[in-house]
Amino acid sequence: SGAFSAIVAFPFEQIGVLLRRLSLSGMIGNVIAFLIYFLVCLIPCFAYLMMKKKHRTCREDFVLPAMSVMLLIVIYYMINPGLLHVSVPGTGKWMLGACFYSGLFGYLILRVISAAVSADTKRLQKMIIVLLAGINIAFIYAICSQQFGSLLTSIMELRNANTASGFEFDMGSTVSGLEFTYLLFVVQFLADALPYALDIVIVFLAMQVIHELEEDRYSDQAIHATEKLAGFCVKALKATVVVSIAVNILQLIYCDVFYQINITITIPIVSIAFVLIILLYTRYVREDQKLKQENDSF
Repeated sequence: SGAFSAIVAFPFEQIGVLLRRLSLSGMIGNVIAFLIYFLVCLIPCFAYLMMKKKHRTCREDFVLPAMSVMLLIVIYYMINPGLLHVSVPGTGKWMLGACFYSGLFGYLILRVISAAVSADTKRLQKMIIVLLAGINIAFIYAICSQQFGSLLTSIMELRNANTASGFEFDMGSTVSGLEFTYLLFVVQFLADALPYALDIVIVFLAMQVIHELEEDRYSDQAIHATEKLAGFCVKALKATVVVSIAVNILQLIYCDVFYQINITITIPIVSIAFVLIILLYTRYVREDQKLKQENDSF
């Protein structure tokens, strides 16, 4: 979409426009634009030198000089968009921004993995807490933006299609059968948003487990929090599967009144594996507690 393309191109597009105007203002402006251009592009190199000075570099940090080279290319074409020839009009700036951000996020992921390998238990727990918080933000975004946006798009497309087909429709009138399809869209939205909502609860329960394990991994509170997480994961997986089946059956029963049908087959392999891992981990935690109590009794 246009909004997404603008986000991906930010702030490189704005920097390119600013430097282009500054360069065209005169000789002094051209020199200033040239200096700003190189200083901005050298930011990743400066970050690498600062980390090296503090002895905090790792192998993955050698990506930073390459990021400076990438910035040189991205901003150069943002300054001179006419030099970038693409077969699909309007995608040039989006492609430039997407390439840079893919490299940046790839570097950050590699950096986090490297830090996690050498981190102690407490630091690793903090990293997991931060990661879980970020995952929850992503889930909330998925519900409020992607899923709700898809709902509005589906409603508008159905409305426009039936208006073009000869139906006279406005917000104050109804078309026979069309309102049932709108209701179906809402039901599908709720069904699609349900896994994300349940995942948000799972993330909060996982944070509670990490907190209790940090306090005392052999305590009854830690065991209770782990079993609570495992139990909710099982219920969430069952609820997701049942709701998916119910929506399909609903469409089958009322297929003669719906103007659009969307039957889905849900096979949550990753969710099943995650639930099994949590259940297995719960068993291990419980057995560790029993061993600890037996050792303490001796």
